Amino acid sequence: MSRMPNLGPRVAALKGVRARASSAPGQARRSRGQATVEYLYVIPILLILLFGALQFSFIYEAKITLNQAVFTGTRQGALNGGSMDAIQDGLEAGLTPLFTRGDDITALKTGRRAAHTLLTNPSLATTWIVNPTSGALAAFALSDGTIPNDNLMYRDYDPSHPVLGDGMSIQDANLLKVRVTICYPMVVPIINRIIYTVVSGLSPAPVKVDSYGGGSIGAPELLKSAVNGAATGTCPSPDTTDANGNTVHHYSIPVTSEAVVRMQSPFADPGSWTFP
Repeated sequence: MSRMPNLGPRVAALKGVRARASSAPGQARRSRGQATVEYLYVIPILLILLFGALQFSFIYEAKITLNQAVFTGTRQGALNGGSMDAIQDGLEAGLTPLFTRGDDITALKTGRRAAHTLLTNPSLATTWIVNPTSGALAAFALSDGTIPNDNLMYRDYDPSHPVLGDGMSIQDANLLKVRVTICYPMVVPIINRIIYTVVSGLSPAPVKVDSYGGGSIGAPELLKSAVNGAATGTCPSPDTTDANGNTVHHYSIPVTSEAVVRMQSPFADPGSWTFP
């Protein structure tokens, strides 16, 4: 008489498999629900990081364009006796690519007009001739009212002049230093408000415009603007009114650049040491 096989362990294993299979759909649904909640937490952070990177890339483009524009304007000034008009002409030419949206002559003209509008608006831009100063012009000027730029080591000058107390020499007076600050509009939503709020929260201490005798402009001060005759605060209020009486929101950040070029012509009175 043959013995029946013991099926108990197999039956128990089969029941375990069936139980796990019956609970798998519920676990899958719970996992999907958990992933959805985690995604809702993470997606805003990812969007802020993405928008922030995009906005800072625009600001970086504005900064490097302004660097080139200030160098171009300073070189124009060095070739034309330190004339503010020549400096502004070079600045407009250098900033034109920042506002040009096309490769035809019409787009180029539009970009040039936009650069001109920005640089001539006292609420949005300021240009300084930092060196030589009016005191240096008074100390080193010849009878024709210009600072010579040739045979400098043989030039005589009055060492008792007050401006020379800083140790300035005629060689130093032949270095044209120009500083430009523009208010660059930020266009990425949400991020523009965040950056503007952070910048506006800086202490409204005056921006230092250094002289030959010393002083510098620090990183926090670069985030301020000295436009419109007030060397405090940031760019204008983001809420303005257009010609139709509608409120326009635009958030701007000050961008500053400097350039130094040795004079290639005798420096004369520029007419204005700041513009506009």
